[in-house]
Amino acid sequence: MNDTIEKLGRMIERQLPDHPDRAARLLSTAYGAVSAQAGLFPSKRRTRSREYLQSYTARLLSGMLRDPSASAVVNIFMPSEIFCALDMPITAPEVLATYVVNTACERVFIETAQDNGASETCCSFHKVLSGMADSGILKKPAMIANTTLACDANQLTFRRLAELWKVPHALVDVPYKIDEEAVHYVANQLRATARVAEEASGRKLDPDRLRECVARSGEQIKNFRKYLKRRKQVHFTESLTPEMLHIVCNHLYLGSEEGLKYSRMLLKDAEKAAPRGSEKRIVWMHVLPNWQESIKTLFQGEQNDTIEIAACDLACSALLPMNPDEPYESMARRLVYDTFNGPGIRRIQGALELCRSQEADGVVIFCQWGCKQTQGLAMTAKRVLEAEGYPTLVLDGDGCDRANGGAEQIVTRANAFIEQLTVS
Repeated sequence: MNDTIEKLGRMIERQLPDHPDRAARLLSTAYGAVSAQAGLFPSKRRTRSREYLQSYTARLLSGMLRDPSASAVVNIFMPSEIFCALDMPITAPEVLATYVVNTACERVFIETAQDNGASETCCSFHKVLSGMADSGILKKPAMIANTTLACDANQLTFRRLAELWKVPHALVDVPYKIDEEAVHYVANQLRATARVAEEASGRKLDPDRLRECVARSGEQIKNFRKYLKRRKQVHFTESLTPEMLHIVCNHLYLGSEEGLKYSRMLLKDAEKAAPRGSEKRIVWMHVLPNWQESIKTLFQGEQNDTIEIAACDLACSALLPMNPDEPYESMARRLVYDTFNGPGIRRIQGALELCRSQEADGVVIFCQWGCKQTQGLAMTAKRVLEAEGYPTLVLDGDGCDRANGGAEQIVTRANAFIEQLTVS
């Protein structure tokens, strides 16, 4: 991380205790500058699609830090089409925290959250969000909405924030059982969520507008499936940050014009990409610590031309067809049939299918700090994947807390894994 960013992080930390509004303006200005740079002066070393989505995401965060009163804070799995149809910007802990760590100021928010009762073993993404709320740098949004899917921290963080901010809270319970009865159950909850969002936004949800958003989601998902088919034939020099952006786009930006535009740009970038060579291809399970230079050096083609990340399971967990004539059922089906729902073996099988379709050479399971689900299935996944011929590395780390980075241990273990792949 360069000196300018480190200085900015320290400046924000100094301002935070007594001047949270000033700290918020600093962060908002910084993300506005990131948006402008990526949009107006895109790097020639990066794909156009990556720069476009980086610009859009930074602009959303900049606006939320200035004035979140018309927006919603959600979890990563919450269907976004409802909010898109109501013109309500949304963000999630994974997005906020990823940007905050890349601004070198995450520790002050994590410590603030822990001072206010958050467990040290709680997911760092959620602690950053909680700490931003507790410190006053993130003002109250119009509402909170989350699902029960995949993450235990959801049950605590979002309920607590709704109480702290005194805003409406919509909770969507996703049954562990996977069938059409569960889809019907979840669809009715999404209808209730839409009613909460209508009241919070002060606008009436237009059914035609919702159908348009769901139709865009369907096209975006189709485009990403086409991209995956092309991806196994080509080589991208940069694969760490784009995979994190895929996670965001395939969950939070479904239904938006920007998400659809990104999917079209991504396809074009894939069509123009160089044919794959002898690089070893990795399927990554869970979030990616794109702030960590040691990971970039090891797993990104522009620094290491022997290996690259071909796909991430979290970005591909629910690439299901969408029916605009049944918008709530389509969104509900995406939640119920998501590979992160139900027994852990469903997620493992999803990763295995991704390995086959991407002609992967190996798998990295990233055990994010505080994520009990990933930690709990890691060794079973390793056993199943290796039995199918895919060498698997289990890495403990943190997607948004530099104190939990464990750079030396990661480098040692990852180098041994890469050497295992490259000599086989």
